[in-house]
Amino acid sequence: MSYGAVEGGSRRSSEVLESNIQTPLLESSSETFTSSSPDVKIDIPLTQEQELIFPNEPVKTALSFLFLIFGFLVTTFSLALTHDRVPDYNPLPDIVLDNTTYHQWGLKASEIIIIISIVLAFFTVIVHTHRMIIIRRVFLILGLLYMYRGLTMFVTVLPISDKNYECAPKLNHSITFLELISRVVTIVSGGGLSMNGKQIYCGDFIFSGHTMVLMMAFFVVREYSPRTKRFLVFHLLSFMLSVTGVAMLLVSRGHYSIDCLVAYWVTSRVWWTYHTLANNSNLKLSGSHNHMDNIWWWYLFRYAETNVPDQLPRRYSLPLPSGVIEGARRTWERRWWGEPRGRGHQRLEDSEE
Repeated sequence: MSYGAVEGGSRRSSEVLESNIQTPLLESSSETFTSSSPDVKIDIPLTQEQELIFPNEPVKTALSFLFLIFGFLVTTFSLALTHDRVPDYNPLPDIVLDNTTYHQWGLKASEIIIIISIVLAFFTVIVHTHRMIIIRRVFLILGLLYMYRGLTMFVTVLPISDKNYECAPKLNHSITFLELISRVVTIVSGGGLSMNGKQIYCGDFIFSGHTMVLMMAFFVVREYSPRTKRFLVFHLLSFMLSVTGVAMLLVSRGHYSIDCLVAYWVTSRVWWTYHTLANNSNLKLSGSHNHMDNIWWWYLFRYAETNVPDQLPRRYSLPLPSGVIEGARRTWERRWWGEPRGRGHQRLEDSEE
């Protein structure tokens, strides 16, 4: 080995390095990439602002409505059969009911709050641009919850929590098919509310349907309304209505405390599970990576959500044909400015803060 050669090579390498340092970057690039060099292509990723397509799929929404009807019928048939099995015992010990003052008007107040909460949730959904997808999700989740409720109230029947609540007389014989259908029709015609006098059958305790609807209304408002500071009051209003509705339900002895706790737990877990699946495309695929496909309603979920590409953006528009909106806009502008001021935006976008 010749050390002189190594030393000479090192000297030449240092000279080349110094020349490269002194040469500007642009000149070096122009010398390096000659006309004989191949073209360099750089793939620029698509921006996140690229518009995703969220199909309405009204047929799936209609089928989800039928699923909701089926779930509600499961609950009504369960209540119609449970009524005659309610034990004639005193109310069970309850830490909340035993330490609060009884107010019979609390049940009516709770149901009035339920109606207000439903109106707020309905308004949130109807002004959302992707309202059809949200309606489909609400129908499916409510259908699941009604089916769960029909099962839990049938397997374990609790004594009446309010001694003053008037229930229909029990039958002294096995219920016939016509009597069962008559009870179901009565329950359905009342919409599950006591304020109209149609909720005369008892035994629907575990779990609370009132609490379930109140929580669903709050979850809809919180998930699909804007998350800006301006709408914080709207979120707090919906939350306080839900809490107040449950409190009124308890002071009226409409349900045991365990009924409300189980209703919150089941409703929140089904809602959060469904939306976690919907917002993660890899959880829509069956495989060893996804243990969520063991849920019995996962295939129903995948059918409903398979064409939804991503989490729904918070965008809002009026549920009217575009021609009607454009005509109203131009009429408004002529009245105030004398002439149209160009095509306006029909959609409002909520920017996250």
